[in-house]
Amino acid sequence: MKTLKQHIKEKSLEDFEEDLTGEEMKTFKQHIKEAISPLGVGTNNHDGSHVGDGSVSLANIHDADVLKKVNAFVGSIAMQEYLNPTAAVEQLTNKLKTIGLEVKLPAMEGTKGSVIGEVSQFGGRFGKDVDGSDINDDGISHKKEGGLKLEVSFETLENGSSKVFAKLV
Repeated sequence: MKTLKQHIKEKSLEDFEEDLTGEEMKTFKQHIKEAISPLGVGTNNHDGSHVGDGSVSLANIHDADVLKKVNAFVGSIAMQEYLNPTAAVEQLTNKLKTIGLEVKLPAMEGTKGSVIGEVSQFGGRFGKDVDGSDINDDGISHKKEGGLKLEVSFETLENGSSKVFAKLV
């Protein structure tokens, strides 16, 4: 094995990396494809597409496959305990806003319970349809029968923290 000085002199730094690790250096794109979130949940799909690479349009929330992928994220709220379950749900709804989903949840009262919130996409639809009829809906129900709702259940544990479970249905 050559020393670093020899590699620099011969301008073969890529070979130096291989000598050190015993394998070829990965490109930035390879690292991104293998991305893992801080919670240990991968962002890659089984078909090789990546949620963030544009090959999966999260705007198509009416599609069962897309809804399943978004629900995997929504369900991850249950992976930890929270001091304030309302704050945890507010964080979740703020993240859902980044993909165009607005959630209106009723107040979460008590130490245990569940609430159901109405979901709209991109602020809903308002105006006139091509046939002249009025439109005023959530932006989802015309593509997915019954629209979309966020079901949230919560409970306070003996140690004073709370568990929160959520699912889009």
